[in-house]
Amino acid sequence: MTTPLHPPPRRLLGAVLLALGACIPAELDPIDTDSATDPGGTVDLESSGGTAGQTSSPSTSADPTDDGTAGEQPLPGCDEPVQSCEMDVDRDGVMFHCDNAPDHFNPDQSDVDGDGFGDVLDRCPILPGDHPTADSDRDGIGNDCDLCPRAPANYNDGDPNIPEKMKVRNIPQVEDSDHDGIGDACDNCVRTPNCQGYGDGLDPFELGDPIDREAIDCQADVDGDHVGDACAGTMLPGAAGPVGIGPDDDFDQDGLTNDEDACPRQPVTPQACDGAGDCPLGAGCRNGLCGHADSDGDGIGDICDTCPWGKNPAQIQMGQAEEDDEDGDFVGAACETHNTATAIPDPRPFGFYDLSANGYCCVRLNPAGTVVDPDGSTVPLPAKVLARPGIVELPLGCTQEGQPLDGTVDLATLWASFCLLPQWDQDFDGIGDAADLCVHAFDPANTLYVDDEDVEWEHYGKYCRGDYSPEHLDPAMMCLPGA
Repeated sequence: MTTPLHPPPRRLLGAVLLALGACIPAELDPIDTDSATDPGGTVDLESSGGTAGQTSSPSTSADPTDDGTAGEQPLPGCDEPVQSCEMDVDRDGVMFHCDNAPDHFNPDQSDVDGDGFGDVLDRCPILPGDHPTADSDRDGIGNDCDLCPRAPANYNDGDPNIPEKMKVRNIPQVEDSDHDGIGDACDNCVRTPNCQGYGDGLDPFELGDPIDREAIDCQADVDGDHVGDACAGTMLPGAAGPVGIGPDDDFDQDGLTNDEDACPRQPVTPQACDGAGDCPLGAGCRNGLCGHADSDGDGIGDICDTCPWGKNPAQIQMGQAEEDDEDGDFVGAACETHNTATAIPDPRPFGFYDLSANGYCCVRLNPAGTVVDPDGSTVPLPAKVLARPGIVELPLGCTQEGQPLDGTVDLATLWASFCLLPQWDQDFDGIGDAADLCVHAFDPANTLYVDDEDVEWEHYGKYCRGDYSPEHLDPAMMCLPGA
């Protein structure tokens, strides 16, 4: 993907408006009024994506200049400069009716698969489709690209005795060790192909290939023990035990027993060791093999941890997994951008980068560590934003910043470079886009808008309405706040 993770130098005043994934705007209903009119007389461009979890195609989005007379004047041509900030609320220099991602800063308009949806909001940006933001299991990977597209509950039915640690969870990854079209995170035979003839040395599955994951010849498990019939009890060279879900078994056959494996469903790359010093940062040495990196030391490897930089061991404890991740987006409560976002699906977006560590892209979305507030003053980012890896500091394990890959490389290379990014917070105020009343205006308090008649609008923010509406911003200043 070619979307830059650094704004151009002229934007490094701190108004860095970047995201890699679909914005999930809040529902917009005023209180104490029956009117559907936008408060302050402005048009609601922040919510052009529709209701939570949905994003409209640019071709079907509301006309941002519609004040009842929109049909009387033609919209300006896409090659013309922005004349009104109401036409460019994401401040990327591309007018709303021409923008393939009107709520996201993407001046390059990158669209690798050519389906008309910008890569920043397309959850399957490498395959064209009719529903590029469809994501049934809410893990951030679109259905057409997801090798584990069903919600975790569908994989865990039928056996209440399966250990919590061994249950299929909402892990956003694309690894498929046996190339059978079923991702490791949900495969009941991680190393043995068992779906419709796809697999190593036979016919490796590639994205776009036809597959019926519900077919009788895919993931067959006659006894319902959550271990595929094709691999149950088998043991590959170097494994620590047979394929199974018991503590002394080795479900993923990577040389670590389920009990000592921090991510027992995701194989770790074999690496011999005499001690932790021989292993990647955060990974321990067990029985002469390096395990998964566990940056926060909670016993859960980064690649399968809902909060890899904050201890939350409850996610694999009986009866507590749902509390840890109430909205099922694989972001634990301890890592959500805001406490109001715990019940709003807001998965981490992904990108394709030449450098990553433990499944996370080696990026710094705002290396300056500052932002411009609604009154035009440059201010430092809040402490909780500074503390999020990938915002100012590189994620643990990254020694240098990576560069995004784009559609000029082959599909296999692109998909192999998959890595996760921080949750969307385009204005860096610590309120994730999913819960932010003004996605493009820095306001750590998420202040409600109060109109001239002292009516409080529950779902509208102060700093993008009324006196702070886009109509009062200057396109000559790239629609930045202040004079």
